Amino acid sequence: MISYEGAKAIVVDAGQARGCKTETIMTQKVMGRVCAADVLAPLDIQPFDNSAMDGFAVRLDDLNEDGGILTKSGMVAAGGSAPKKAIQPGQCIEIMTGAPTPPGVEAVVPIELVEVQGDEISFKAQPEMGANIRRAGEDFKRGMEVLGAGQVIHPQHIMPLAALGIDKVSVFKKPRAVFLATGNELVDNLSQDLKPGQIYNSNRPYGLAALEEMGIECVDAPSVPDDPDQFEALLKGLVSQNIDFIISSGAVSAGKFDFVREGLEKAGAEILFHKVKIKPGKPNLFARLQNGTLYFGLPGNPVATTAGLRFFVQPCLQAMVGMKEEEPVRAKAMSSFKKRAGLRMFLKARADFQQDGSLGVDLLDGQASFMVSPFLNMNCWAVVPEDVEEIKAGDIVDVYPLYPHAGLL
Repeated sequence: MISYEGAKAIVVDAGQARGCKTETIMTQKVMGRVCAADVLAPLDIQPFDNSAMDGFAVRLDDLNEDGGILTKSGMVAAGGSAPKKAIQPGQCIEIMTGAPTPPGVEAVVPIELVEVQGDEISFKAQPEMGANIRRAGEDFKRGMEVLGAGQVIHPQHIMPLAALGIDKVSVFKKPRAVFLATGNELVDNLSQDLKPGQIYNSNRPYGLAALEEMGIECVDAPSVPDDPDQFEALLKGLVSQNIDFIISSGAVSAGKFDFVREGLEKAGAEILFHKVKIKPGKPNLFARLQNGTLYFGLPGNPVATTAGLRFFVQPCLQAMVGMKEEEPVRAKAMSSFKKRAGLRMFLKARADFQQDGSLGVDLLDGQASFMVSPFLNMNCWAVVPEDVEEIKAGDIVDVYPLYPHAGLL
């Protein structure tokens, strides 16, 4: 067995070597995608000085602390060209929100703070310099970084992109993957009654949903019975489909029906590691097929499968698109847990803010790798290092959200 850190390093190196191609897509379609190149502001925002209010544009010297009376000399509406003629002494200009400010204007007084009698405008006080004026380049300067390569694009990024007139973004193409669940006992049809010895296949629908959440395009494939010949035939067919990942659950341990490693070796795959010092998921297998497709052989217990997707497939994906290594969140344990030294453990957990504002994490009951009922309450994984045998309430532990960009709460 190798350590988790050693296994993750192998996975990350393989992901970087595999890489992802890029494509350019419309801005309104980029949610959840990863930037393939830095996005720079092509212009200043605001593009020109303009009014933040409906009101009157003034020079400060024309008013004193008590205000004064000025003559309206014109009006500027939003959407029009910036006036070329400077505002004259003793005059003011009516201006609408978003309209460009004429040369010489030093402030805009909201219409609610003046009295209008024809073209005579009475002001009650002198405004501050720059009041209610949006300055050119105040929000974005031409050339500044808007998004960085390797950054995931979320809905909140669309507003700045659109404001800057950026209609297309270069992003990494979605990796393509297939998820294979193995086992004679599995029933894919969730509406079908179970026969003795059967269980519903929970790994496959979860695996497909998790991969989609990660930004991976899934290729449909059937579940695999405990038949090495069928597995080898299916593997041969998948190799020709230009798939980035093949992910299977089950058949990677040392039992009579654990055929994945032998099938991979027959196909000429390079076994990069098999068995890791973790729980759940010690029999994890990682290989590279002759065509470069990466193979993740995850143990079949449901929690081992979910942990493998989160802590092996996800880091590989992030490496493929140039993302920075994920850092854990630190939280205070609200409950205790004991384990034996030598294995890193991924614990089902729930993080919540406490009354004092600190982040606490509860290590949930039901940590056995077959138990999925805690999934209804968990929102994160708590990670206990190999050399730690006990977590006590109040200890600080590393916490990872269920998905890297979902957040903890």
